[in-house]
Amino acid sequence: MKVPGTTVGTADLRSRMTAGFGDGSMVLRAAISAGLAWWIASVLLHSESASLAPVGAILATQTTPFATARKSLQRAAGILFGFLLGVAATASIGTNTASVVLVVLVGMYAGRAMNLGSQMHQIALTAVLVMGAATTFGYGAARLEDNVVGVLVGTCVGLALPAPGFTRRAGEELARLNRQMAALLTEIARGLAEDDWSARTGDWVRRARSLSKELDTVRRAVREAEDAIRWRPRGRLARPRLDRLAEATQCLDHVGHQVRGITRGLYNLTFREGRPPALHWAQHEEHLLPRRADAPAGLDGALAALAAMLGDLADVHASPDAPSPEVRARLTGLLGEAETCFLRTALAQSPGYADWRVLCTAGILEDARKMLHELDPSIGPHKGAFG
Repeated sequence: MKVPGTTVGTADLRSRMTAGFGDGSMVLRAAISAGLAWWIASVLLHSESASLAPVGAILATQTTPFATARKSLQRAAGILFGFLLGVAATASIGTNTASVVLVVLVGMYAGRAMNLGSQMHQIALTAVLVMGAATTFGYGAARLEDNVVGVLVGTCVGLALPAPGFTRRAGEELARLNRQMAALLTEIARGLAEDDWSARTGDWVRRARSLSKELDTVRRAVREAEDAIRWRPRGRLARPRLDRLAEATQCLDHVGHQVRGITRGLYNLTFREGRPPALHWAQHEEHLLPRRADAPAGLDGALAALAAMLGDLADVHASPDAPSPEVRARLTGLLGEAETCFLRTALAQSPGYADWRVLCTAGILEDARKMLHELDPSIGPHKGAFG
């Protein structure tokens, strides 16, 4: 297992630098698509507005070939309907302020109704450009022709070039977040053994919230990886690993919520905001405030074992292979260690649930129990994440 830390590794740095460009593939495809689209429009078709073809190719280029094809179809549909709308509006009511307003309203609503996504504005945009041209039909036909050339070239080039390593990046992003969450749990486990642990609970809450937000990056990487293997002959070979990563992402999402619950529970135990939870009447009565609670005994051991599991899972997610029997055995052993510490902590609590400290501790233990369930490789709800 790698020791959790804050040092940014080579894979992490590469992932952060190239996350929006598909390892340079998107930039290369856009450049090749623009050049081919220009050549076809200007040399083969002798278009008078050949510059629209490379514009269409560039705008249609996305990080994955499937996303490029989807956006290309949306853009082509938007331009076609916009062309027809502009010609119809010019022929029927002419070009004036009222007709432009009407065309934009109809075009935008039509884009939403057709589920054109980010290309929903193309109907209204094309219609207005067609209405404003000196030769309405000629300009509209040229815009339609050149943009269709551009999106078709962009789609074909995207399918022809090798797919970038989106599955690898998804694994690296998931592994990075696992290590960061493991590092937080390790710090909490060590901090609970120190006298000043209560002063650090606010920082733990903020970091747990920040890690939950970073899960969006992992989800986006997994979606891109799923798009990248579509329409690829060898895409099915990456499907088992991608299924594991998708399940592991869902597992980490649940774990993230539970880590936030634990950190918030520890923060509540310190009543740093001037009063303990559900004791609003005591906020201005110093002599009525209860003494601060101690950290739950044994919780540090449970969190340390859970952190070790997340650290091991980071290595699993970064590897293209399913976890070996030795790794699964280690995960099972760490889970048993965490469960033992959890039971010791739970059995040490008083049944006096009217005490706010007991309620806070019960909430913390419930989140810890849920984490044990989520990370169980044998009977947990995310067995698919372990291969």
